[in-house]
Amino acid sequence: MLRYVLLLSGLLFLTAFSTFAQTGGLRTKPIDFDNTIVLTLPDEGRAAWQRAGRLLAQRGYPIRFASPELLTLSTEPVGNYTQRVMGITLVVEGHELRLQGYYPSGGNGASWLSVMEYANGQGVQGRSWKELEEMARLLGGTAHYTRSPTH
Repeated sequence: MLRYVLLLSGLLFLTAFSTFAQTGGLRTKPIDFDNTIVLTLPDEGRAAWQRAGRLLAQRGYPIRFASPELLTLSTEPVGNYTQRVMGITLVVEGHELRLQGYYPSGGNGASWLSVMEYANGQGVQGRSWKELEEMARLLGGTAHYTRSPTH
């Protein structure tokens, strides 16, 4: 009997540890060098992907690549009033949408946009991530921030 209790306790511990590991990197407030907004949306899959793609198009982003099978999308870099020239990528997995911005850096490379607080010494302060945060707000859902290990 004791052996079964220990075995069950061990399995519960491992399950709790893996669940913590999956969500441990998500924050409700961004920190320097976060490069991904993770939205938990009410819709999921293709519906969330289509809604996000429509929003990008409405905001003037030309679509570079879109895969309804992979539920991924990327835009051509464009300039807007809150950012220098940037592009956006997104991936949908279930109810979760991962949103990232990038700057073209010559050739085929890209420099991933990170959350960076700034002050210019003349009283002007802000965050260079306004466009991504505005898109997240317009898409709705619950936003979290993280650093993607792939970039």
